[in-house]
Amino acid sequence: MYLPRYRAAANIAMRHGRRMYQIGRHEMHFDKMPANGKTRRSCWLRTGLDLKMVATVLGFLILAALTAVIADMTIATMVLPGWTRSAAGWISTLTDPLVILPLMIGAFIAGRIFRMLGFGGPFELTTSLLTRSISAVAAATLLKGIIGRARPNETSLDPFNFQPFAAQDIFASAPSAQATLAAAIGCSLAMSFPKARIPILAAVIAVCLSRVLVGEHWTSDVIFGLALGWGIAVVRNRRHASVLGKPAG
Repeated sequence: MYLPRYRAAANIAMRHGRRMYQIGRHEMHFDKMPANGKTRRSCWLRTGLDLKMVATVLGFLILAALTAVIADMTIATMVLPGWTRSAAGWISTLTDPLVILPLMIGAFIAGRIFRMLGFGGPFELTTSLLTRSISAVAAATLLKGIIGRARPNETSLDPFNFQPFAAQDIFASAPSAQATLAAAIGCSLAMSFPKARIPILAAVIAVCLSRVLVGEHWTSDVIFGLALGWGIAVVRNRRHASVLGKPAG
């Protein structure tokens, strides 16, 4: 029933030099196509980045640098009630990448199985969350090894102790992989469900604070991780939207 109508619309689009996509079952989207009839691939800068996003990431990084200079030592030596560190420990344990990534992989596999069986479900969401989670952990791990910033501990509270390429956990403080992962997942969910963005982003902040309270990271580490995770989420979202021919959220 819909196929002849779709073909007719496609023929009209081609005559007018436009390219057509089908989103879902019945919705059609038209986009300009070059005069030679070949589709034009947008460069990654056009589809993934813009000045606003670059400025936001730079703002995060500047904030992280200022925090390292001004507040890292003060925050790390603050005396807090015992229950706050206990709660932070639980949050930190439950949101560890070794816990979250298997859950993401399980959700992805379950989505594939349900789709093969003919059931509906948020398959695209689970796929995008898995790819962004892997990208976030990989990027943070790579930067940790390159930067080599010492973690805060009782024997050394020097926020400017760096050993690049040390390949040791004690020198794997910046950026926080957990904060990067939380930001990538949380920002992706906030863009997909804007009405729930406040509790989602509050959960992201709670994860970031937990890493500071348990003494595993400096405050600037989690700000760095927030910037990295947010950037990954936004770039992936815009590239995905450009493929579908929809405006990025």
